Amino acid sequence: MRIRSKFTKADEVRFISHLDLARTLERAVRRARLSVVYSQGFNPRPKIAFGSALAVGVTSSAECVDIELADTIAIAEFLSRINENLPSGIRFVEAVEIGPETPSLMSVIDRASYVLTGNLGQNEDLGPSVQRILDSEVISVERPGKKQTRLVDIRPWVFSLEVLEEGAGVGSISMLVQTGSRGNVRPEEIAAHLPLDQTHIRIHRSGLFIAQGSRLLSPLDVAHY
Repeated sequence: MRIRSKFTKADEVRFISHLDLARTLERAVRRARLSVVYSQGFNPRPKIAFGSALAVGVTSSAECVDIELADTIAIAEFLSRINENLPSGIRFVEAVEIGPETPSLMSVIDRASYVLTGNLGQNEDLGPSVQRILDSEVISVERPGKKQTRLVDIRPWVFSLEVLEEGAGVGSISMLVQTGSRGNVRPEEIAAHLPLDQTHIRIHRSGLFIAQGSRLLSPLDVAHY
């Protein structure tokens, strides 16, 4: 049985790495006595596969993970048992059974939405900066390579950018960007073009999606892709 789940990563655990998160979920699965399947070979690993990795310091309400079990279990019982064994800040909120033919999360997720919140500089407004980004034909960022850094144009991968709130010295924006192997935008690369205090920006991932034309599908909505 393969189970695809959505889980949260809240403030309490925002500074743990992706590797530590994976280890935490592995321990929770064992403590919950779920019959997780292990890979073959010299170093067997539990068959737990994540979607797009979350950077350290970023919170999320939309992380996804696939877990393969040797036995069947009711989805409600699965959620209850794993949540009882997770630390504060990590909660499984939704799960569905998926078939063996369902593509992996890493192969299908290609959109991510974020909310950025930070302190605004004195007499600064987010609106003009957001519009400049949207009007730009090219947004070049440096990416490390094997031998040297390279310039990458991320503008084609920025699909929407909107001011959510600004006032009392604080501003927030939402964005929808490309993620995955075919292109990736890091939220801090957009934040660098905004009049926000770069040392105290809070980043929250609000969604992971699969793009089908103009539609955005949830990775759990497997019946429609």
